[in-house]
Amino acid sequence: MSEIELEAIKYIEEQAKGGKWPIATPPMIIEAYKNKPNNNNNNNNDNSLNQNLFNDNCSSLFGFPPKIEGPTAWFGQDFEQNEHKWIYHLTQNDINELKFAVQYFINNNFELKKLTEPNAKDLFPLKNFGQFLQSSKSNQLVNGPGIWLLRGFPITQYNAIERSVLFLGIGAHIGQPVSQNAKGHLLGHVKDIGHDPAHPDTRIYATNQRQWFHSDECDVVGLLCIQVSEQGGESSVVSSHTIYNHLAETRPDLLAILCSQFFRDRKNEIPAGKLAYFASPVYYNYSNRIISFFDRNFLIRSHRLQGVKPLSVQQWEALDALEHFANHFALKMILQPGDMQFVHNHSIFHAREQYTDSDQKRRHLLRLWISISDHWEMPQELRDELRTGVLLSGINPCVPLEAE
Repeated sequence: MSEIELEAIKYIEEQAKGGKWPIATPPMIIEAYKNKPNNNNNNNNDNSLNQNLFNDNCSSLFGFPPKIEGPTAWFGQDFEQNEHKWIYHLTQNDINELKFAVQYFINNNFELKKLTEPNAKDLFPLKNFGQFLQSSKSNQLVNGPGIWLLRGFPITQYNAIERSVLFLGIGAHIGQPVSQNAKGHLLGHVKDIGHDPAHPDTRIYATNQRQWFHSDECDVVGLLCIQVSEQGGESSVVSSHTIYNHLAETRPDLLAILCSQFFRDRKNEIPAGKLAYFASPVYYNYSNRIISFFDRNFLIRSHRLQGVKPLSVQQWEALDALEHFANHFALKMILQPGDMQFVHNHSIFHAREQYTDSDQKRRHLLRLWISISDHWEMPQELRDELRTGVLLSGINPCVPLEAE
């Protein structure tokens, strides 16, 4: 461990003790990588150097492609100007079908948890809209740009049970919900409930702090907006493949680092037989696909765990480059009440800005982590992490109606 890495650890822990969420890069790390000799930041015009680095560090060693082609690589500016590529406005017929399905489920006195079981879509009958959800899952999410937003449902007319049935029912037509945390929540609540962001075990969705770009432990994550905040809370999504392509062209040395192992802290949500962390690159290359899996918040304090080395200067620089270009290429939006956003976790990173609530407006979103059976192939160690959700011994999965 270098002297700078030791200084960085001390700085991070001092920030945390002072009540600050230590997710930003320590200043001594930034100074180190900005001042290092032959930094590619000062050589971006030397394409031959960049290509050699890519061949040496990434392509020839790992078999990664020099560029990802297809609909998964897109630019936020293009999508901002062409909303039809990612927003679908619900028709009255769509809304009527959904309303009928909600009432059908409630009138039959089914338990909410039934909507998380295999073939649960039969308990939430949708005719034309059900077929539309199936085709959109394939064309828009799994094999498309990976971002899809349904707009126009009158969610303010619905109570907590009705909107839970609605979102779980739609989720059942896309795949199967999985547990999102150590409490076994199959339906999550993204809401500030006062958790300390500086605590290493805190999941940031339970605070009002900025969530940096990340992906979750499932195939598709869905958000249903119930209420907006008084200020802030802008959502962003970005193609991880667009970031990959840009780094391959401009900073292949950093891409090579992102294709290598990082140690991810489980934040004390440890399945039976597993370590308190697991090793994972940001970018996997498997079965002719590039699969991304990333959450900076789970990486930066993993050094607290036995057997885990602290992030190196080069790793910090790679993480900062990823965040910088994620912001640069992102599609940004303010979710409106009734909006249902779905993102494909293996080709998309998503983020949220810090927000402020008031007595009149308290930000609240429902969240689903969805596993899809007919999905991308992936290595077993990744499948174990992304297809089952957070499974802990002795915890019974549940569907809470409020944040807890």
